[in-house]
Amino acid sequence: MKLRVVVVACTTLASLAFAGSALAAFSPKLVVSGAAGSTRVGVVVGSSDDPTAQVAIYVPTTYRIGTPAPGTKLGNVTATAAAGDLGGIVLPLTGELDAVAPTPATNAIAAACGASPSQTWDLHLTAQGQQLHIPLFVVATSAAEAAAGYSVKLDVCLPPPSQSPFGTKLLSATFTSSAILEPAAAGDLRWTSLWTPYNPGKDTPNVAGSVEVQSLRHVPVRLRTTVTRRKLTSYTTRRIKGKRQRVTVVRTRVRFASRVTENGNAASSAAITTRAAGTKVGGASGSFVLARGKSATVTATAILDSDSGPVPTGQPPTPGDLLFHDLGASGCVASAIFQGAPCSDATVGGQTVRSATRVTSYR
Repeated sequence: MKLRVVVVACTTLASLAFAGSALAAFSPKLVVSGAAGSTRVGVVVGSSDDPTAQVAIYVPTTYRIGTPAPGTKLGNVTATAAAGDLGGIVLPLTGELDAVAPTPATNAIAAACGASPSQTWDLHLTAQGQQLHIPLFVVATSAAEAAAGYSVKLDVCLPPPSQSPFGTKLLSATFTSSAILEPAAAGDLRWTSLWTPYNPGKDTPNVAGSVEVQSLRHVPVRLRTTVTRRKLTSYTTRRIKGKRQRVTVVRTRVRFASRVTENGNAASSAAITTRAAGTKVGGASGSFVLARGKSATVTATAILDSDSGPVPTGQPPTPGDLLFHDLGASGCVASAIFQGAPCSDATVGGQTVRSATRVTSYR
């Protein structure tokens, strides 16, 4: 059986003011990182939070947005959802993000969201053989939003659990999009987003409970490793052709030191590991000895902004999970475009970078 999200009640939020936060349990997070020329976006809400009605993710103007043809795969997706009709179990979902042609169904959802999309993307997810389609709309921003530094937003509207397959409530999602390209120029980039929950126990959006959450990207991320050599000479006595002879032994002391930066500044958090010929030889700095005639590749791996944990996938942790550093409410700078919505959280998306240097011993 194919399952498709249908939004039957969604209030247009663009023209509404946020006089104050209504009583609600709602603490979403936005995580943005880079991925080999593409962009990774992750979202999280708490399992006890009210369900999400609508989220608009604002992309900084310096990003380049492609126009892929319908049918193009843009990247992979992982997600989790709580199934209320199945005792609240958390379902892991996997799939892909695709560019699709608009259909009457997606047009109806866009209209209910108050969106006029220039592109329609589809979060195509599968769980236990069942399929779930979540439209993601690429929308040009208003003049005020563009003046604030955002020319495009990604709009998603979700139905209330009472109208969702199995009573599902989306808890997390991570997707990669090859159509969102990081800027070539250096800079500190602040993504932002506006989240609106449903009223507790009701199928109506709680506009007064809307919150802003942000994610920072510091471009470029660079790992610089310096490798130096020092010749070590020692002497020993060996039996050669029946005679004991004094022999010169030449080895090489290799020293290494690595430093990782984000837009020229130190990362919020970073852990560096260095290996030589596949064997761990230290952290950010250290040394090891190469025998004569030997060579090795010194590989430094920096895992940065990853100390707060991953965006949940419902699967055992893997090195490819989207990790982040949580800045909390103190790192969130409220945007005037959201008319007083509280700014509740900010993150820095985690990333792994590597450098490799080939070194050969003295002869």
